[in-house]
Amino acid sequence: MDRLPFELQHLIFALVDRSDVRNLRLACKTLAHVGLDYLLPEVEITFTRKSFDHLAEIVRHPILSHRLKSLVYHIDVLREHHDKDEWMQAIGDRLLFGINTFNSWMPPRPASDAPKRDWRLYRRNRAKAFSPEWIYTEKQLAVGYATYKRVWSEQHHLRQQDFGSAEIMAMVSQLPNLKHITLSNFLDAIPKDNNTVGDTLEGTLLEAFGDENYEHHCGVPQLLSLFHGIHLATADIKLESLNMGMISWKILQERDHNLAIMKEILRPLKLLKMGLSTSQNYGWHALGDFDDEAALDGNTDCQAFLNEGRLPAMIKPIPNLQVLDLTFHSTDWCKFDLISTFGDCYWPCLREIHLHLYYSDDKNLLDVLGRHAETLKVVHMQHYRLLRGLWPEVFCSLRTNFHLEEFFCWGLLTNSSTVSDHWDFCGGSDRQKSIRESIAAYVRGDDSTTFEDVLKIANA
Repeated sequence: MDRLPFELQHLIFALVDRSDVRNLRLACKTLAHVGLDYLLPEVEITFTRKSFDHLAEIVRHPILSHRLKSLVYHIDVLREHHDKDEWMQAIGDRLLFGINTFNSWMPPRPASDAPKRDWRLYRRNRAKAFSPEWIYTEKQLAVGYATYKRVWSEQHHLRQQDFGSAEIMAMVSQLPNLKHITLSNFLDAIPKDNNTVGDTLEGTLLEAFGDENYEHHCGVPQLLSLFHGIHLATADIKLESLNMGMISWKILQERDHNLAIMKEILRPLKLLKMGLSTSQNYGWHALGDFDDEAALDGNTDCQAFLNEGRLPAMIKPIPNLQVLDLTFHSTDWCKFDLISTFGDCYWPCLREIHLHLYYSDDKNLLDVLGRHAETLKVVHMQHYRLLRGLWPEVFCSLRTNFHLEEFFCWGLLTNSSTVSDHWDFCGGSDRQKSIRESIAAYVRGDDSTTFEDVLKIANA
Protein backbone atom coordinates (compact mmCIF):
# COMPACT_ATOMS: atom_id res chain seq x y z
CA MET A 1 0.00 0.00 0.00
CA ASP A 2 2.95 2.32 0.60
CA ARG A 3 3.68 2.29 -3.13
CA LEU A 4 0.24 3.55 -4.13
CA PRO A 5 0.14 7.14 -5.36
CA PHE A 6 -1.02 9.63 -2.73
CA GLU A 7 -4.10 10.51 -4.79
CA LEU A 8 -5.21 6.87 -5.02
CA GLN A 9 -4.92 6.45 -1.28
CA HIS A 10 -7.27 9.38 -0.77
CA LEU A 11 -9.62 8.01 -3.43
CA ILE A 12 -9.81 4.67 -1.61
CA PHE A 13 -10.71 6.35 1.67
CA ALA A 14 -13.30 8.51 -0.08
CA LEU A 15 -15.09 5.37 -1.31
CA VAL A 16 -14.94 3.48 1.99
CA ASP A 17 -17.80 3.66 4.49
CA ARG A 18 -16.95 5.72 7.54
CA SER A 19 -17.43 2.66 9.76
CA ASP A 20 -14.59 0.88 7.88
CA VAL A 21 -12.10 3.76 8.00
CA ARG A 22 -10.74 2.65 11.38
CA ASN A 23 -10.01 -0.87 10.13
CA LEU A 24 -8.37 0.40 6.94
CA ARG A 25 -6.07 2.66 8.98
CA LEU A 26 -4.68 -0.44 10.71
CA ALA A 27 -3.22 -1.74 7.42
CA CYS A 28 -0.03 0.35 7.57
CA LYS A 29 1.41 3.61 8.89
CA THR A 30 0.87 5.40 5.58
CA LEU A 31 -2.85 4.62 5.50
CA ALA A 32 -3.10 5.40 9.19
CA HIS A 33 -1.85 8.92 8.45
CA VAL A 34 -3.96 9.45 5.33
CA GLY A 35 -7.06 8.05 7.05
CA LEU A 36 -6.99 10.75 9.71
CA ASP A 37 -8.66 13.11 7.23
CA TYR A 38 -11.59 10.67 6.93
CA LEU A 39 -11.83 9.43 10.49
CA LEU A 40 -13.90 12.32 11.80
CA PRO A 41 -14.70 14.78 8.99
CA GLU A 42 -18.04 15.78 10.54
CA VAL A 43 -19.43 15.96 14.06
CA GLU A 44 -23.08 16.36 15.04
CA ILE A 45 -23.98 17.71 18.45
CA THR A 46 -27.31 18.08 20.22
CA PHE A 47 -28.30 20.24 23.18
CA THR A 48 -27.12 17.75 25.83
CA ARG A 49 -24.14 17.75 28.16
CA LYS A 50 -22.90 14.43 26.74
CA SER A 51 -22.86 15.81 23.20
CA PHE A 52 -20.97 18.96 24.21
CA ASP A 53 -18.44 16.90 26.15
CA HIS A 54 -17.85 14.78 23.03
CA LEU A 55 -17.04 17.89 20.99
CA ALA A 56 -14.79 19.17 23.79
CA GLU A 57 -12.76 15.95 23.66
CA ILE A 58 -12.25 16.40 19.91
CA VAL A 59 -11.21 20.03 20.38
CA ARG A 60 -8.60 19.01 22.94
CA HIS A 61 -7.13 16.34 20.64
CA PRO A 62 -4.00 17.72 18.91
CA ILE A 63 -4.70 15.90 15.62
CA LEU A 64 -8.48 15.40 15.31
CA SER A 65 -9.18 19.06 16.09
CA HIS A 66 -7.25 19.96 12.91
CA ARG A 67 -9.06 17.32 10.83
CA LEU A 68 -12.63 18.31 11.70
CA LYS A 69 -14.15 20.12 8.71
CA SER A 70 -17.92 20.03 9.30
CA LEU A 71 -20.05 20.80 12.35
CA VAL A 72 -23.79 20.12 12.60
CA TYR A 73 -25.39 21.79 15.61
CA HIS A 74 -28.95 20.66 16.43
CA ILE A 75 -30.30 23.30 18.80
CA ASP A 76 -33.76 21.71 19.04
CA VAL A 77 -34.93 20.71 22.52
CA LEU A 78 -37.60 18.31 23.73
CA ARG A 79 -41.02 19.75 24.44
CA GLU A 80 -42.48 19.33 27.91
CA HIS A 81 -45.10 16.60 28.45
CA HIS A 82 -46.55 16.58 31.93
CA ASP A 83 -47.38 12.88 32.16
CA LYS A 84 -46.98 9.61 30.30
CA ASP A 85 -50.30 9.99 28.47
CA GLU A 86 -49.17 13.29 26.93
CA TRP A 87 -45.85 11.72 26.02
CA MET A 88 -47.61 8.75 24.37
CA GLN A 89 -49.84 11.13 22.39
CA ALA A 90 -46.74 12.97 21.18
CA ILE A 91 -45.26 9.67 19.99
CA GLY A 92 -48.44 9.00 18.02
CA ASP A 93 -48.16 12.43 16.42
CA ARG A 94 -44.53 11.71 15.54
CA LEU A 95 -45.52 8.45 13.89
CA LEU A 96 -48.23 10.24 11.93
CA PHE A 97 -46.13 13.19 10.77
CA GLY A 98 -42.62 11.87 11.37
CA ILE A 99 -39.93 12.24 8.74
CA ASN A 100 -38.52 8.72 8.75
CA THR A 101 -41.30 6.57 10.20
CA PHE A 102 -44.28 7.48 8.05
CA ASN A 103 -43.44 5.50 4.93
CA SER A 104 -42.13 2.46 6.79
CA TRP A 105 -45.19 2.00 9.03
CA MET A 106 -47.91 3.11 6.66
CA PRO A 107 -49.91 0.08 5.40
CA PRO A 108 -50.37 -0.13 1.62
CA ARG A 109 -53.53 1.53 0.33
CA PRO A 110 -55.97 -0.85 -1.45
CA ALA A 111 -57.05 -0.28 -5.01
CA SER A 112 -60.17 1.83 -5.54
CA ASP A 113 -62.14 -1.26 -6.63
CA ALA A 114 -60.87 -3.47 -3.80
CA PRO A 115 -63.45 -5.37 -1.68
CA LYS A 116 -64.87 -3.63 1.40
CA ARG A 117 -63.12 -6.20 3.58
CA ASP A 118 -59.72 -4.98 2.32
CA TRP A 119 -60.64 -1.37 3.04
CA ARG A 120 -61.79 -2.22 6.60
CA LEU A 121 -58.52 -4.05 7.19
CA TYR A 122 -56.58 -1.07 5.79
CA ARG A 123 -58.33 1.41 8.11
CA ARG A 124 -57.80 -0.84 11.14
CA ASN A 125 -54.10 -1.33 10.37
CA ARG A 126 -53.69 2.37 9.64
CA ALA A 127 -55.04 3.22 13.09
CA LYS A 128 -52.66 0.70 14.63
CA ALA A 129 -49.72 2.10 12.66
CA PHE A 130 -49.88 5.31 14.68
CA SER A 131 -50.39 3.63 18.05
CA PRO A 132 -47.27 3.48 20.25
CA GLU A 133 -48.54 0.32 21.98
CA TRP A 134 -48.67 -1.48 18.65
CA ILE A 135 -45.16 -0.49 17.55
CA TYR A 136 -43.22 -0.59 20.83
CA THR A 137 -43.17 -3.21 23.57
CA GLU A 138 -44.23 -2.36 27.11
CA LYS A 139 -40.59 -2.48 28.22
CA GLN A 140 -39.50 -0.14 25.39
CA LEU A 141 -42.18 2.36 26.37
CA ALA A 142 -41.18 2.23 30.03
CA VAL A 143 -37.50 2.77 29.24
CA GLY A 144 -38.34 5.45 26.68
CA TYR A 145 -40.46 7.46 29.12
CA ALA A 146 -37.80 7.25 31.84
CA THR A 147 -35.20 8.40 29.30
CA TYR A 148 -37.43 11.24 28.15
CA LYS A 149 -37.87 12.54 31.71
CA ARG A 150 -34.10 12.41 32.29
CA VAL A 151 -33.15 14.17 29.02
CA TRP A 152 -35.89 16.80 29.31
CA SER A 153 -34.82 17.60 32.88
CA GLU A 154 -31.22 17.92 31.77
CA GLN A 155 -32.09 20.26 28.90
CA HIS A 156 -34.34 22.31 31.16
CA HIS A 157 -31.50 22.65 33.69
CA LEU A 158 -29.01 23.63 30.97
CA ARG A 159 -31.37 26.31 29.67
CA GLN A 160 -31.75 27.78 33.15
CA GLN A 161 -27.96 27.98 33.36
CA ASP A 162 -27.83 29.73 29.97
CA PHE A 163 -25.62 26.89 28.80
CA GLY A 164 -24.40 26.57 25.21
CA SER A 165 -23.38 29.88 23.69
CA ALA A 166 -20.11 30.48 25.55
CA GLU A 167 -19.16 26.80 25.29
CA ILE A 168 -19.74 26.65 21.52
CA MET A 169 -17.88 29.92 20.96
CA ALA A 170 -14.83 28.64 22.85
CA MET A 171 -14.76 25.27 21.07
CA VAL A 172 -15.35 26.57 17.53
CA SER A 173 -12.46 29.00 17.93
CA GLN A 174 -10.14 25.98 18.29
CA LEU A 175 -11.17 24.22 15.04
CA PRO A 176 -8.78 25.82 12.51
CA ASN A 177 -9.88 23.84 9.45
CA LEU A 178 -13.64 24.14 9.91
CA LYS A 179 -15.27 24.59 6.48
CA HIS A 180 -18.96 23.70 6.85
CA ILE A 181 -21.52 24.63 9.51
CA THR A 182 -25.14 23.52 9.75
CA LEU A 183 -27.43 25.05 12.38
CA SER A 184 -30.56 22.91 12.59
CA ASN A 185 -33.60 24.56 14.15
CA PHE A 186 -37.07 22.94 14.21
CA LEU A 187 -35.58 19.98 12.24
CA ASP A 188 -35.23 22.34 9.30
CA ALA A 189 -31.65 21.59 8.28
CA ILE A 190 -31.17 17.92 9.13
CA PRO A 191 -28.87 16.30 6.56
CA LYS A 192 -30.61 13.79 4.28
CA ASP A 193 -28.30 10.98 5.37
CA ASN A 194 -28.57 11.87 9.05
CA ASN A 195 -28.62 8.90 11.41
CA THR A 196 -27.96 10.63 14.73
CA VAL A 197 -30.96 12.87 15.21
CA GLY A 198 -33.26 11.95 12.34
CA ASP A 199 -35.47 9.58 14.37
CA THR A 200 -35.43 10.31 18.09
CA LEU A 201 -33.22 12.01 20.65
CA GLU A 202 -31.18 9.57 22.74
CA GLY A 203 -33.83 6.88 23.15
CA THR A 204 -36.67 9.20 24.21
CA LEU A 205 -38.85 7.89 21.31
CA LEU A 206 -39.45 11.56 20.43
CA GLU A 207 -37.85 14.00 18.06
CA ALA A 208 -36.36 17.14 19.55
CA PHE A 209 -38.60 19.36 17.47
CA GLY A 210 -38.07 22.63 19.28
CA ASP A 211 -39.98 24.51 21.92
CA GLU A 212 -41.64 27.74 20.79
CA ASN A 213 -42.02 28.78 24.44
CA TYR A 214 -38.25 28.80 24.90
CA GLU A 215 -37.09 32.42 24.63
CA HIS A 216 -33.78 31.66 22.92
CA HIS A 217 -35.01 29.00 20.51
CA CYS A 218 -35.10 31.50 17.65
CA GLY A 219 -31.57 30.45 16.66
CA VAL A 220 -30.03 33.92 16.87
CA PRO A 221 -27.91 33.41 20.05
CA GLN A 222 -26.63 30.06 18.78
CA LEU A 223 -25.69 31.47 15.38
CA LEU A 224 -23.93 34.46 16.92
CA SER A 225 -21.95 32.18 19.22
CA LEU A 226 -20.71 30.25 16.18
CA PHE A 227 -19.78 33.48 14.37
CA HIS A 228 -18.00 34.95 17.39
CA GLY A 229 -16.07 31.70 17.84
CA ILE A 230 -14.82 31.91 14.24
CA HIS A 231 -14.08 35.62 14.65
CA LEU A 232 -12.00 35.04 17.81
CA ALA A 233 -10.04 32.08 16.42
CA THR A 234 -6.29 32.52 16.19
CA ALA A 235 -6.32 30.63 12.88
CA ASP A 236 -7.93 32.22 9.82
CA ILE A 237 -11.09 30.07 9.56
CA LYS A 238 -12.73 30.41 6.16
CA LEU A 239 -16.13 28.75 5.85
CA GLU A 240 -17.20 27.33 2.49
CA SER A 241 -20.82 26.51 3.34
CA LEU A 242 -23.32 27.72 5.93
CA ASN A 243 -26.76 26.19 6.34
CA MET A 244 -28.76 28.15 8.90
CA GLY A 245 -31.99 26.21 8.51
CA MET A 246 -34.77 28.26 10.10
CA ILE A 247 -33.69 31.30 12.08
CA SER A 248 -35.60 34.30 13.39
CA TRP A 249 -35.69 37.43 11.23
CA LYS A 250 -34.50 39.28 14.34
CA ILE A 251 -30.96 38.49 13.25
CA LEU A 252 -31.41 41.56 11.03
CA GLN A 253 -31.87 43.88 14.00
CA GLU A 254 -28.56 42.96 15.63
CA ARG A 255 -26.08 45.68 16.50
CA ASP A 256 -23.75 46.97 13.79
CA HIS A 257 -20.80 45.24 15.47
CA ASN A 258 -22.44 41.82 15.16
CA LEU A 259 -23.56 42.49 11.60
CA ALA A 260 -20.00 43.43 10.67
CA ILE A 261 -18.76 40.11 12.10
CA MET A 262 -21.44 38.26 10.14
CA LYS A 263 -20.37 39.94 6.89
CA GLU A 264 -16.78 38.95 7.60
CA ILE A 265 -17.74 35.28 8.19
CA LEU A 266 -20.02 35.12 5.13
CA ARG A 267 -17.50 36.61 2.69
CA PRO A 268 -15.65 33.37 1.69
CA LEU A 269 -18.82 31.23 1.36
CA LYS A 270 -19.66 29.16 -1.70
CA LEU A 271 -23.01 27.93 -0.33
CA LEU A 272 -25.46 29.89 1.81
CA LYS A 273 -28.82 28.55 3.01
CA MET A 274 -30.88 30.79 5.25
CA GLY A 275 -34.55 30.44 6.19
CA LEU A 276 -35.80 33.60 7.90
CA SER A 277 -38.84 32.96 10.12
CA THR A 278 -41.27 35.70 11.13
CA SER A 279 -43.27 33.41 13.42
CA GLN A 280 -40.77 32.29 16.06
CA ASN A 281 -41.27 33.93 19.46
CA TYR A 282 -43.83 36.23 17.87
CA GLY A 283 -47.19 34.47 17.75
CA TRP A 284 -46.76 31.58 20.20
CA HIS A 285 -48.55 31.89 23.53
CA ALA A 286 -48.64 28.23 24.55
CA LEU A 287 -47.76 24.96 22.91
CA GLY A 288 -49.98 24.61 19.88
CA ASP A 289 -51.73 27.96 20.45
CA PHE A 290 -50.82 30.39 17.68
CA ASP A 291 -51.73 34.06 17.42
CA ASP A 292 -51.99 34.98 13.72
CA GLU A 293 -52.14 38.73 14.38
CA ALA A 294 -48.87 38.66 16.33
CA ALA A 295 -47.23 36.63 13.58
CA LEU A 296 -48.35 39.17 10.98
CA ASP A 297 -46.67 41.86 13.08
CA GLY A 298 -43.49 39.79 12.62
CA ASN A 299 -43.93 40.00 8.84
CA THR A 300 -44.32 43.78 9.01
CA ASP A 301 -41.29 44.32 11.25
CA CYS A 302 -39.17 41.98 9.14
CA GLN A 303 -40.08 43.82 5.94
CA ALA A 304 -39.20 47.12 7.60
CA PHE A 305 -35.64 45.92 8.25
CA LEU A 306 -35.46 44.52 4.71
CA ASN A 307 -36.43 47.95 3.38
CA GLU A 308 -33.45 49.42 5.24
CA GLY A 309 -31.19 47.25 3.08
CA ARG A 310 -29.67 45.27 5.94
CA LEU A 311 -29.95 41.87 4.29
CA PRO A 312 -28.48 42.91 0.89
CA ALA A 313 -25.60 44.61 2.71
CA MET A 314 -24.92 41.35 4.54
CA ILE A 315 -25.00 38.96 1.57
CA LYS A 316 -23.71 41.18 -1.25
CA PRO A 317 -19.93 40.92 -0.57
CA ILE A 318 -19.69 37.15 -1.18
CA PRO A 319 -17.75 36.99 -4.47
CA ASN A 320 -17.50 33.18 -4.75
CA LEU A 321 -21.12 32.34 -3.89
CA GLN A 322 -22.40 29.45 -6.03
CA VAL A 323 -25.58 28.27 -4.23
CA LEU A 324 -28.05 30.66 -2.57
CA ASP A 325 -31.15 29.40 -0.77
CA LEU A 326 -32.70 32.48 0.82
CA THR A 327 -36.25 31.69 1.87
CA PHE A 328 -38.88 32.86 4.34
CA HIS A 329 -41.08 30.97 6.79
CA SER A 330 -44.33 32.73 7.52
CA THR A 331 -48.02 32.09 8.15
CA ASP A 332 -48.83 34.62 5.43
CA TRP A 333 -47.79 33.80 1.86
CA CYS A 334 -45.82 35.95 -0.53
CA LYS A 335 -45.31 38.95 1.74
CA PHE A 336 -41.62 39.65 1.14
CA ASP A 337 -40.37 42.03 -1.53
CA LEU A 338 -37.75 40.49 -3.82
CA ILE A 339 -35.99 43.79 -4.50
CA SER A 340 -35.68 44.88 -0.86
CA THR A 341 -34.24 41.42 -0.11
CA PHE A 342 -31.71 41.23 -2.94
CA GLY A 343 -31.18 44.89 -3.82
CA ASP A 344 -28.53 45.20 -6.53
CA CYS A 345 -26.63 42.08 -5.43
CA TYR A 346 -24.61 40.29 -8.09
CA TRP A 347 -22.59 37.13 -7.61
CA PRO A 348 -20.39 36.27 -10.61
CA CYS A 349 -20.26 32.53 -9.81
CA LEU A 350 -23.90 31.91 -8.85
CA ARG A 351 -25.22 28.61 -10.26
CA GLU A 352 -28.26 27.85 -8.09
CA ILE A 353 -30.94 29.99 -6.43
CA HIS A 354 -34.04 29.19 -4.33
CA LEU A 355 -36.90 31.68 -3.87
CA HIS A 356 -39.74 31.10 -1.37
CA LEU A 357 -42.62 33.42 -0.34
CA TYR A 358 -41.55 36.42 -2.41
CA TYR A 359 -43.48 38.94 -4.48
CA SER A 360 -42.44 41.29 -7.28
CA ASP A 361 -43.46 42.21 -10.80
CA ASP A 362 -42.19 40.15 -13.71
CA LYS A 363 -39.58 42.75 -14.66
CA ASN A 364 -37.88 42.74 -11.25
CA LEU A 365 -37.94 38.94 -11.05
CA LEU A 366 -36.30 38.58 -14.45
CA ASP A 367 -33.85 41.38 -13.58
CA VAL A 368 -32.61 39.63 -10.40
CA LEU A 369 -32.26 36.33 -12.25
CA GLY A 370 -30.95 37.99 -15.42
CA ARG A 371 -27.91 39.44 -13.63
CA HIS A 372 -26.70 35.83 -13.39
CA ALA A 373 -27.93 34.55 -16.75
CA GLU A 374 -24.46 33.45 -17.85
CA THR A 375 -23.82 31.26 -14.79
CA LEU A 376 -27.27 30.34 -13.43
CA LYS A 377 -28.21 26.69 -14.03
CA VAL A 378 -30.77 25.83 -11.30
CA VAL A 379 -33.84 27.83 -10.21
CA HIS A 380 -36.31 26.72 -7.51
CA MET A 381 -39.46 28.74 -6.82
CA GLN A 382 -42.09 28.19 -4.13
CA HIS A 383 -45.16 30.36 -3.45
CA TYR A 384 -44.41 33.40 -5.60
CA ARG A 385 -46.79 36.27 -6.45
CA LEU A 386 -46.44 38.54 -9.47
CA LEU A 387 -47.74 42.07 -8.94
CA ARG A 388 -47.63 42.71 -12.70
CA GLY A 389 -47.03 40.43 -15.64
CA LEU A 390 -48.10 36.89 -16.46
CA TRP A 391 -46.47 33.58 -15.64
CA PRO A 392 -46.54 32.29 -19.24
CA GLU A 393 -44.45 35.31 -20.26
CA VAL A 394 -42.01 34.65 -17.39
CA PHE A 395 -41.63 31.00 -18.40
CA CYS A 396 -41.07 32.04 -22.01
CA SER A 397 -38.38 34.54 -20.99
CA LEU A 398 -36.63 31.95 -18.82
CA ARG A 399 -36.57 29.58 -21.77
CA THR A 400 -35.31 32.22 -24.20
CA ASN A 401 -32.70 34.07 -22.14
CA PHE A 402 -31.35 31.37 -19.82
CA HIS A 403 -29.74 27.97 -20.22
CA LEU A 404 -31.15 26.25 -17.15
CA GLU A 405 -30.40 22.63 -16.37
CA GLU A 406 -33.08 22.43 -13.68
CA PHE A 407 -36.25 24.40 -12.99
CA PHE A 408 -38.48 23.42 -10.08
CA CYS A 409 -41.72 25.10 -9.02
CA TRP A 410 -43.85 24.22 -6.01
CA GLY A 411 -46.77 25.71 -4.12
CA LEU A 412 -48.72 28.63 -5.59
CA LEU A 413 -47.52 30.81 -8.42
CA THR A 414 -50.12 33.57 -8.45
CA ASN A 415 -50.94 36.82 -10.19
CA SER A 416 -52.62 39.73 -8.42
CA SER A 417 -55.10 40.61 -11.15
CA THR A 418 -55.68 37.51 -13.26
CA VAL A 419 -57.58 34.69 -11.61
CA SER A 420 -56.91 32.33 -14.52
CA ASP A 421 -53.15 32.84 -14.18
CA HIS A 422 -53.01 30.76 -11.01
CA TRP A 423 -50.69 27.77 -10.88
CA ASP A 424 -51.29 25.43 -7.96
CA PHE A 425 -48.51 22.92 -7.28
CA CYS A 426 -49.22 22.42 -3.57
CA GLY A 427 -50.43 18.87 -3.93
CA GLY A 428 -48.79 15.73 -5.15
CA SER A 429 -51.43 14.55 -7.61
CA ASP A 430 -50.40 13.02 -10.92
CA ARG A 431 -51.89 16.00 -12.75
CA GLN A 432 -49.90 18.57 -10.74
CA LYS A 433 -46.74 16.52 -11.13
CA SER A 434 -47.33 16.33 -14.88
CA ILE A 435 -47.79 20.14 -15.11
CA ARG A 436 -44.62 20.77 -13.08
CA GLU A 437 -42.60 18.42 -15.26
CA SER A 438 -44.00 19.96 -18.45
CA ILE A 439 -43.17 23.51 -17.32
CA ALA A 440 -39.69 22.42 -16.24
CA ALA A 441 -39.07 20.75 -19.61
CA TYR A 442 -40.32 23.85 -21.43
CA VAL A 443 -38.15 26.26 -19.40
CA ARG A 444 -35.09 24.04 -19.90
CA GLY A 445 -35.57 24.37 -23.64
CA ASP A 446 -36.73 20.84 -24.42
CA ASP A 447 -37.50 20.91 -28.13
CA SER A 448 -40.26 18.32 -27.73
CA THR A 449 -42.25 20.52 -25.33
CA THR A 450 -44.12 23.66 -26.32
CA PHE A 451 -46.04 25.95 -24.04
CA GLU A 452 -49.22 24.92 -25.77
CA ASP A 453 -48.56 21.43 -24.42
CA VAL A 454 -48.25 22.86 -20.92
CA LEU A 455 -51.52 24.78 -21.26
CA LYS A 456 -53.32 21.70 -22.54
CA ILE A 457 -52.24 19.71 -19.50
CA ALA A 458 -53.12 22.57 -17.14
CA ASN A 459 -56.60 23.00 -18.63
CA ALA A 460 -57.35 19.28 -18.90
